Amino acid sequence: FVHGSTKNDAAILVDCPGGGCTGALVGKLPGVAEWCEAHNVKIISPSYPGFGHSEVRPGWTIGEWPKSDLEPILEQEGVTDSFMVTGTSFGTPHAQAVAVYFGERVKVLGLRVPYVGRHVSEDVGLPLGQANMRYDSKSCNTNLIGHVIGKAFMSTVSDPASFFDEPSGASRALISCLQPKALEQIKKLNNEHEDAMQCLKYDVNRGVVVSGQGWLYMCATDTLLDHKFDVRDIKQNKTNIPVIVWYAEDDEDCPPSHGAWLVEEFGGKSRLFSGLGHVGAAFVDHVKFLDEVRMAA
Repeated sequence: FVHGSTKNDAAILVDCPGGGCTGALVGKLPGVAEWCEAHNVKIISPSYPGFGHSEVRPGWTIGEWPKSDLEPILEQEGVTDSFMVTGTSFGTPHAQAVAVYFGERVKVLGLRVPYVGRHVSEDVGLPLGQANMRYDSKSCNTNLIGHVIGKAFMSTVSDPASFFDEPSGASRALISCLQPKALEQIKKLNNEHEDAMQCLKYDVNRGVVVSGQGWLYMCATDTLLDHKFDVRDIKQNKTNIPVIVWYAEDDEDCPPSHGAWLVEEFGGKSRLFSGLGHVGAAFVDHVKFLDEVRMAA
């Protein structure tokens, strides 16, 4: 999806959406379209395999995504110069991989509620950045236990907007198990940030308009946790990319220790949220986040 300015001299921002979301979301968030026009910015936001109308691709690897998915899109859009990159939640390792792959072409890296891959987290003593779902892109189809876990998980994401409303049944049980504080935080967000939440609900349901297989393979360990790149290579490549990190101290999805480690590792400018959990820190004040990214570029 392409949002914002249509001028030939527009600055380019690559947006890596959060898990379950599509490239349509960022352009619908409150104030983003107006911000793009005011600052002459074009946002390019690809949907991940299996979400919306994009093709399902089992076993896709985040470290390979900049070359396999993003680079052809940039070529098609005529982007040959430098650009900004942002990522949210599941999108943050994608944004990190973009910075590693494109190197000096990346002017700034902006991360909201980030996490890093299993290799790095284990190496530096951090908890896993996401839950280990105990299946990979092959075992969910070939192994009985993996198949049962994968299919059971898919059954809970047929109506993902319900996670951000008043979930019941299996959805409510799953949230209560994985993120005990989330239900109260979501209620607060629906009351205080209704417009952004409506955009989010619409988009996550758009993500499963064809099927829930995007969720199945997104949460497979060979995509979700094993990224096949090292975010520290941004520094190894001798690129001096400014890094901005917004994260939440009460995040039950992406551990706040990952955000804190990224701030320390890259000396990034940061904002620490409290009281709004993962979802609030992912979307609240997004125009202010984009301003910080643009000013750092």
